[in-house]
Amino acid sequence: MRQQGSRSASGFTLIEIIIVILLLATLAIYSFGFLGLGTDMVVQVNQRNQLVAEQRFAIERMNRELRSSVPRSARANAACLEYMPMLGSNVYLTLPRPGPGGSQPMVVVTPYLPSAQMVSNYVLVYATGANFIYGNNQQRRKVVSAVANDAPQVGLSTLTLTGTPATFFTDSPARTFFIGASPVSWCVNTANQTLVRFADYGLLPAQPDLAALSITASSQQVMAVDVVNDLSLGQQPFHVSAPTLQRNNLVKLFLAFRSSEASASAVEITHEVHIPNVP
Repeated sequence: MRQQGSRSASGFTLIEIIIVILLLATLAIYSFGFLGLGTDMVVQVNQRNQLVAEQRFAIERMNRELRSSVPRSARANAACLEYMPMLGSNVYLTLPRPGPGGSQPMVVVTPYLPSAQMVSNYVLVYATGANFIYGNNQQRRKVVSAVANDAPQVGLSTLTLTGTPATFFTDSPARTFFIGASPVSWCVNTANQTLVRFADYGLLPAQPDLAALSITASSQQVMAVDVVNDLSLGQQPFHVSAPTLQRNNLVKLFLAFRSSEASASAVEITHEVHIPNVP
């Protein structure tokens, strides 16, 4: 009789299978977590890029308007920036001055803008501070009431001016004059997180704040949204540095934006605008 040998069965025990399943599950969790982190980073970058692109128009417009504003007209308070837009500039030949020259007309080299745009706007000569540009003192600021082209002298114009006194206090070292329009203000409204542009409110000796502009300005445009500057933490959106002999008028812009997404972080934009300091 032949004896049959025993054959051992090969395979995995239940405990080994459970351990393998746990290891695979742990690996899957970390793998999906890593992929999810990468996806979140891509989404956040796209959100930040979209947020910057949406606000770029307002920043660029403010930059362009500031660069072409009347020198030394920029001034800022806690939440607002004000400046006088410059319509044109050139040099003058004669200027009404106190004394024997008080009755002489203001004859200028015609600036590159239609004469109709000069009428009812301001002409400024050597306005070296905000008090001369915005204040009640009209010694360096007049209103153009009429413009006559000098036919025999092509390229020259005579300006008829109104103001008290009727003469300019001093000459400009470079004999330069500027034609300025009604002031413009940009303000951060922290209540509804917007950047608003105000216009058509006239000259005011003291810079108006957001509350005053909301009442007096006939033109109010929302230029940007999701503005989250915290003024209580010193995040003033505008800062103006006065010009010196070695430096132009400098305006610093600091604006913080945050999208409506709960997890989105703020995007901070810092920008400097240099306004040529021409006397």
